[in-house]
Amino acid sequence: MDIKLASSGGYYLAVFKSKNYAVQLYYKLEKAGYGIFQLVSTPCQLKGGCSYSIKFYKLSDVNYLKKYSTDFDEDISGIYYAEKKDGAKVYKIISNI
Repeated sequence: MDIKLASSGGYYLAVFKSKNYAVQLYYKLEKAGYGIFQLVSTPCQLKGGCSYSIKFYKLSDVNYLKKYSTDFDEDISGIYYAEKKDGAKVYKIISNI
């Protein structure tokens, strides 16, 4: 995986199948001292209902999510790159993680 840094204003979102899982993983990362992540509401374009995602700025930081996750591949819905285009927020799924 390359160390791709989000361009100006862009960021990555890890969307999970469970709100509780996202919260639990975020607090594990925070307790381990990784202040580079933010717990944010999942945009309704990506997942309906009340859910949380983890926001980060370097694609390589997904490795920390995997490290502190008990079963990352089964609990993740997807990793998305978010950026503004023509005044609207656009989400692109990142496939090879």
